[in-house]
Amino acid sequence: MKRFFVPLSLGVMLLAGFTLQSCGNKKKVDTTTTTTTTTPETTTSTEPVTISSDDALKKGVTDATKDFPGVTATVNNGEITLTGTIKRDRLPTLMQSLNTLQPKKINNNLTIQQ
Repeated sequence: MKRFFVPLSLGVMLLAGFTLQSCGNKKKVDTTTTTTTTTPETTTSTEPVTISSDDALKKGVTDATKDFPGVTATVNNGEITLTGTIKRDRLPTLMQSLNTLQPKKINNNLTIQQ
């Protein structure tokens, strides 16, 4: 009796599983959400970097360093090289003045004093 009951039970369960499908006749609904984000196009204008000529830099460097007696500046190929000594609190003022001259590079070889 046991041999007959176990296979019969399994058969009934399989048959019930195939015939009694839940929601078998309903259309499938896509439950995924798609989010599309658009970003506005940004246009960037790339202006050429302006580097002053050596003659213009030399004149500007002379004016910028006249208030800093311990500082010596030289100009070569658009680069300003600073040597000498300067007090820490005066360095930002000097660097801002030199950056307004639009050099290619500033080589700071200054010794900072307290």
